[in-house]
Amino acid sequence: MDEPKVADELQKMVYEPLLPIEKKLIGWSLGLGIVLLVILVALTRGLG
Repeated sequence: MDEPKVADELQKMVYEPLLPIEKKLIGWSLGLGIVLLVILVALTRGLG
Protein backbone atom coordinates (compact mmCIF):
# COMPACT_ATOMS: atom_id res chain seq x y z
CA MET A 1 0.00 0.00 0.00
CA ASP A 2 1.43 3.38 -1.01
CA GLU A 3 1.98 6.02 1.61
CA PRO A 4 0.00 9.24 0.98
CA LYS A 5 2.14 12.13 -0.20
CA VAL A 6 2.12 15.33 1.84
CA ALA A 7 1.46 17.54 -1.20
CA ASP A 8 -1.59 15.47 -2.18
CA GLU A 9 -3.00 15.64 1.34
CA LEU A 10 -2.47 19.41 1.52
CA GLN A 11 -4.37 19.88 -1.74
CA LYS A 12 -7.32 17.88 -0.38
CA MET A 13 -7.60 20.05 2.74
CA VAL A 14 -10.43 22.56 2.94
CA TYR A 15 -9.44 26.17 3.71
CA GLU A 16 -10.46 27.18 7.21
CA PRO A 17 -9.87 30.77 8.30
CA LEU A 18 -8.39 31.39 11.73
CA LEU A 19 -10.84 32.05 14.52
CA PRO A 20 -10.53 35.35 16.40
CA ILE A 21 -9.33 33.54 19.54
CA GLU A 22 -6.64 31.77 17.49
CA LYS A 23 -5.44 35.11 16.13
CA LYS A 24 -5.34 36.49 19.67
CA LEU A 25 -3.35 33.50 20.93
CA ILE A 26 -0.85 33.84 18.08
CA GLY A 27 -0.42 37.54 18.85
CA TRP A 28 0.08 36.93 22.57
CA SER A 29 2.55 34.13 21.90
CA LEU A 30 4.64 36.24 19.52
CA GLY A 31 4.52 39.23 21.84
CA LEU A 32 5.54 37.19 24.87
CA GLY A 33 8.36 35.55 22.92
CA ILE A 34 9.75 38.89 21.79
CA VAL A 35 9.51 40.40 25.28
CA LEU A 36 11.26 37.42 26.85
CA LEU A 37 13.97 37.51 24.18
CA VAL A 38 14.61 41.20 24.89
CA ILE A 39 14.80 40.47 28.63
CA LEU A 40 17.22 37.61 28.01
CA VAL A 41 19.47 39.80 25.85
CA ALA A 42 19.37 42.62 28.42
CA LEU A 43 20.30 40.24 31.25
CA THR A 44 23.07 38.67 29.22
CA ARG A 45 24.63 42.02 28.34
CA GLY A 46 24.28 43.23 31.91
CA LEU A 47 26.15 40.24 33.29
CA GLY A 48 28.95 40.28 30.72
